[in-house]
Amino acid sequence: MTNRIDGAPAQAAPGPDTARRAGDWILVALACTGQLIVVLDVSIVNVALPGIRASLGFAEADLQWVVTAYTLTFAGFMLIGGRASDLFGRRRVFVLSLALFTLASLAGGLAPNAVWLVVARTVQGIGGAVLAPATLAILTAAFEEGPRRTQAIATWTMMGAVGGAIGAVLGGILTEFLSWRWVLLVNVPVGLVLAVLALVHLNRDTERAPGRLDVLGSLTVTAGFIVLVYGLVRFGKEASLDPIATAAVLAGIALLALFVLIEARVAAHPLLPLRIVRQRAVAVANLTMFLLGAGFFSVLYFVSLYLQGVRGLSALAAGLVFVPFAVTTVIGAQSAARLLKRGTAPRLVIAAGTLLAALAFAALTLLNADSSIGWSVVLPGLVVFLGIGLALAPTAATAIGGAAPQDAGVVSGLANATRQLGGSVGLAVLTIVAAARTRGDDAPDATAITDGYTTAFAVAAVILVLAALSAALLPGRPGKPRTGTSSRAEESR
Repeated sequence: MTNRIDGAPAQAAPGPDTARRAGDWILVALACTGQLIVVLDVSIVNVALPGIRASLGFAEADLQWVVTAYTLTFAGFMLIGGRASDLFGRRRVFVLSLALFTLASLAGGLAPNAVWLVVARTVQGIGGAVLAPATLAILTAAFEEGPRRTQAIATWTMMGAVGGAIGAVLGGILTEFLSWRWVLLVNVPVGLVLAVLALVHLNRDTERAPGRLDVLGSLTVTAGFIVLVYGLVRFGKEASLDPIATAAVLAGIALLALFVLIEARVAAHPLLPLRIVRQRAVAVANLTMFLLGAGFFSVLYFVSLYLQGVRGLSALAAGLVFVPFAVTTVIGAQSAARLLKRGTAPRLVIAAGTLLAALAFAALTLLNADSSIGWSVVLPGLVVFLGIGLALAPTAATAIGGAAPQDAGVVSGLANATRQLGGSVGLAVLTIVAAARTRGDDAPDATAITDGYTTAFAVAAVILVLAALSAALLPGRPGKPRTGTSSRAEESR
């Protein structure tokens, strides 16, 4: 019998399905916000660099270390951060890495001198490197393979792409109206709220990977990534085949090759079990992710340089141009989730999104020094971000789709590291390409500089076509986990 009050039906208590769905999306909100602040801190500081230099007395040559210190440790510790989630528990690693990231943000925001700030950014990068794969591992373990996991990963991926687009805007607003210190201090209240929510809503893990941390493998892969990314960053900065950068890249590749040998022949409990990368879906999805990063992440860099250096926009005005891009990223990611839910093969969605972005990059090659910003920059940019929103979510879902729950962290770390490394490689290569186009001019004018950017956009379009070809090699459907089952109940109560 239905109880009534004043002749109206009483409101039924929420059922178990309603409570479960609410718990699901609390987890998604936690993971996605964690991913957002990590990605934001790659781009948000760029706008604040002039204020940082004036405030702390940085030498011009040393100022880039405010960005580079974060980038190096963020890339270097990604894989070990992912494995830590498997070995020590996603809840524990999420909270501890978030605490480290938040404390480092506080220290950086209060930095009294240049050295203090660079050290804080280094530690912040370590915290971000451990936090990023933990966020994806939480979603992987919480949702079984299927539409709900795809939707969760699409939202997570969307946050990563949106973070890059809005970082410049938020950094400009905070620097303009408050102080450069707030581009770091803004992480403190967000981090505290996330940590409390995580302690309340995440349960201790019931499934963990066996064994111990692979110390030798961890040292080798971390050093390899740091040295390799340092060389790539230096290539991008020098825009030439600098001998120090070349030596660093070769040393990084050698260390990563040694890491693979250690994992195959030496490690009793490998940091990255090679059985994981032998799976076709994982291997091809990570190759595709690398190419997507290499082709896509340059657009933020070169469009920003064009808007400010060629067209004379302020940092804040240039940042506002990226706001519509964030909107189309959301549309792309959510459209990908719907297409996959309807049974469309992931490789088709990835290839379609990637080719769409490649066409938009081709349109950007028509840019000149006095083009209409609306028609020649914003419109192609909207299509680029729409295509990337379509492509990134199913690529990430495929990369982790065949992993067992106890491997969720390391597979998540591998996908994050692959994307980060692809972005570093792509930016270094495209910066050299752009510089080579203008090298004959002692003082290149706006037309020559723009020609360099459009040449880089053409190469980026080719890289994205290669990504589409890579996606075509993916299996028709993502694989099922090989061992164990994933359950939302393991992560949330």
